[in-house]
Amino acid sequence: MTGLELVELRVVGIDPGPVPGLVELRFHEGQLTGVEVAQTSATLAPCLLMAVLERLPVRTIVAVEKFVVVRGSMKSAGAGATTRDLVGQLAGVVTNHGASAPHVVQYAQRSASEVKPWATDARLEAAGLTAMCKGMRHARDAARHAAFAAVKDGGLSDPLSARGWLST
Repeated sequence: MTGLELVELRVVGIDPGPVPGLVELRFHEGQLTGVEVAQTSATLAPCLLMAVLERLPVRTIVAVEKFVVVRGSMKSAGAGATTRDLVGQLAGVVTNHGASAPHVVQYAQRSASEVKPWATDARLEAAGLTAMCKGMRHARDAARHAAFAAVKDGGLSDPLSARGWLST
């Protein structure tokens, strides 16, 4: 972390879609102090994000997977529409919350193809996130986005580095 970073940081990763995953990572001085994991419905995801943002007034990064139209995403037009709508709703929640919040809320949107090569299973394991997402593949993808944003946007160390996130 640089000297400009706040002591407390929260990073929320979201894998949007008909069954969205949401992972909240809480850090204190670069160490992971809390994790919340959920897999929910597209209808409840914006409400869940709103509740998470209102819970703690700390610097927050919300990292949402960008919806990219590819051959596989065209198989189900309904799922694609749900995902696109949800991405817009989540961005709206962040914008509305950020306008009234006393703390900094940053919104990041990246494609899976940008995040997944870096946010490997080994990194999730080193960060202590694998077991928490067991059996929830959408939550696991949300954890990938949260971990990526924690390092790339939050200035935290790589979970695979000697400094890592977990206190020893």
